[in-house]
Amino acid sequence: MIRRRSLIAAGPAFGATLAAPALAQAPWPNRPIRLVVPYPPGGASDIAGRLQAEILSTGLGVPVVVDNRAGAGGTVGSAHVAQSAPDGYTLVMASPSSHLGAPLLFRNAGYQGVDDFTAIATFATGTALVCVNPRLPITNVQELIAHARARPGALNYGSAGAGGANHMLGVLFMLRTGVEFTHVPYRGAAPALADLIAGNIQLVFDSFSGIIGAVRAGQVRAIAVTSPQRWPLAPEFPTVQEQGVPDYDLPSFSAVMGPRGLPEEMVTRMNRIINDGLRSPEMVARLAANGNATFPSSPAEFAALMRAQRNIWVELVNVSGVTPQ
Repeated sequence: MIRRRSLIAAGPAFGATLAAPALAQAPWPNRPIRLVVPYPPGGASDIAGRLQAEILSTGLGVPVVVDNRAGAGGTVGSAHVAQSAPDGYTLVMASPSSHLGAPLLFRNAGYQGVDDFTAIATFATGTALVCVNPRLPITNVQELIAHARARPGALNYGSAGAGGANHMLGVLFMLRTGVEFTHVPYRGAAPALADLIAGNIQLVFDSFSGIIGAVRAGQVRAIAVTSPQRWPLAPEFPTVQEQGVPDYDLPSFSAVMGPRGLPEEMVTRMNRIINDGLRSPEMVARLAANGNATFPSSPAEFAALMRAQRNIWVELVNVSGVTPQ
């Protein structure tokens, strides 16, 4: 906690009485903090943001209020935070889509990317499932590759929208294997899943939490997880990498960031609070209920991850041919 004592001694001098309030500074935080979630209420990002706010509020001793500012792929809320004062009272729930992909996809995003923010802490990580329509004769990644090579462009894969994470997972798969799919963007993951079940598309790369119910109901077939290691919540599914596709990894995670220039003391304190909160068995269970796992890190590790992932996202967006809006 940052504390400063006034250097003005108590006494009858009128000038000292006036000067004391000017030199004194209240410790941070002494009022509510806003955590901007750049997506609508109710989704996976909103859930992650509310759990982040809960941990920070408990650790800091002040209310941390979630402020949903959705729009333009997460750029509306993220730009608001990038342009806010670095005083510790405005934070953002960050993700690769909002802080790596969106600045490349929107010409007037209002921020350039990770350099306009201060990395505080990663929070939770997830994975995606590679799923096919069960009527296809495909049960693993090598069969998918062989099927696609024999029919270039014939397999349609759906996503929640051009430029998003599940679109880029497909682009990365094509880049690493040399196969060709046809991308079909939807207005959200739900209609893409509905068309996969109906057989109107043949393939999706969808979040574990969003599609595992359909997998377990037998409506779609999961052939791999996209994370480098098997997912602890469903270890029966092999990874894309272990099925012969090296260097296939596009991490999915939620995190906390602040405006550029946030004081180091604040960053260190919030990072410690978040990492301590992630050790709670209750928080581990609550994240698992939403298909996620804890993802602690130091501010330096988080910043390095974002810089490394930025290069990958630049490559994927360029290869995808998506035109910035």
